[in-house]
Amino acid sequence: MTAPTPVRPPAAHTARPGGRAYHHPLYAELRSGPARWAALATFFTLLVPLAAKSSFWQGSWGNTQEQVHTVATLLGGPLAAAAGCWQGGRERRTHTAELRLTGARSPLAQFLVVAWPVACGVLAGYMAAAAGALLASWPYVSAGRPLVLPAVADGVFLAAMTMLGAVVGRLARWRLAAPALAVCAYVALGVPTYQSSPVRFLSPAAAPGAGHSPLPVWWQPVAMAAWVGGLACAAVLAYAVRRHRCTALLPLAVAVAAAVSMVQAGEGMWRPDPLGARQVCDDASPRVCVNALDRGLLPAVSHALAGITGRLDGVAHVPVRFEDLPRTPHSGEAQLPQLYLGQSVVRGELADPERFAWEAAAGLVARDCAAPLVGRTDNAVRDWLVSNGLSERRRRADAATARARGDDAAAAEAEAGARALARLRAMPDGRRRAWLGRYFATAGSCDPRGVPAL
Repeated sequence: MTAPTPVRPPAAHTARPGGRAYHHPLYAELRSGPARWAALATFFTLLVPLAAKSSFWQGSWGNTQEQVHTVATLLGGPLAAAAGCWQGGRERRTHTAELRLTGARSPLAQFLVVAWPVACGVLAGYMAAAAGALLASWPYVSAGRPLVLPAVADGVFLAAMTMLGAVVGRLARWRLAAPALAVCAYVALGVPTYQSSPVRFLSPAAAPGAGHSPLPVWWQPVAMAAWVGGLACAAVLAYAVRRHRCTALLPLAVAVAAAVSMVQAGEGMWRPDPLGARQVCDDASPRVCVNALDRGLLPAVSHALAGITGRLDGVAHVPVRFEDLPRTPHSGEAQLPQLYLGQSVVRGELADPERFAWEAAAGLVARDCAAPLVGRTDNAVRDWLVSNGLSERRRRADAATARARGDDAAAAEAEAGARALARLRAMPDGRRRAWLGRYFATAGSCDPRGVPAL
């Protein structure tokens, strides 16, 4: 006869007298504890500096994520450490830690119940600020895409700083430990960025040297997350798992391995953006080209230079194209003024098209000469090519300043420059094109006898 199989009774749900089940302690901490205040503090701490410099990053995924990364590490990291430290000290000051130790959960679980909700709040504030920055930049971006792994690495860093702060808060008995830890964290993160040694890359706030939109290689965010996350895990295990503290050696070994790989790689952890080496051009003559990362600006740049390219059409010895490249132009190329976000470009538009055109013409005719006659000719050609309100205002301002100071030589030079410009304007079109061809054939020469005069 077969014995009946015992049937386990269903697990009883712990319920309140009113019939509602008890929630996990994490739920209470997330719902009514300091996690929500940590989220708000992190969000506004990151939002204020991002909004203050919005014109310098809106319009570029690279600039946007770089700015978010900078404020998340230099400002969010110290704040996360202070929040974790305050929460750990709060548990000790209110004697809640001793009360929790009487429970059935392990010391590690008790510690996570305290620290993890604050880390979640910090991460929530960071994600809200990062998402807001990306959404604010999206309408003005021309090319590229945001990267996921660097944002994940920043999140791991903020969580690690919160956990480290909670450990310090449990150990330190000083009431001002939280702000002191924030100051120390800011110094520890910021000072390495001013060093030249490859060791500086162990700071999450460190950035590569000058380069056009550098992108991290795929493993750089992974190594950074392993470095900071391994240190935090080692500290938490060494504090909470007191009987088996040797378990902290494993995450510590992972952190050391990641640190060695980052120091050895140095600036090799970043590479130039492939789009930064490409040009997108219009159909004008000479052609106007901008960097592929800024291709959405090409119509505005072409319109700003339409007067210059129209006047150079059919002229011999002029460059065949204007380019926006971070290098010395080759033969047949002219360098465009740099398209800097927050300066010449603001939210997908040229900040001052007239100034942009004037600088492009000035770069086209510029030569390192001290001969007054050659300089007067260059200025006349520049002003005729630009022929906009800025050029007119600059000439009038220079003449008025010379007369106000009583500088007869400067006033005479201004009048001579005005006469030279008038003669260039009065030339018939065919004769002017021929004269301009001879003029541009002498580009770079400072011999007054070779440069045709006006």
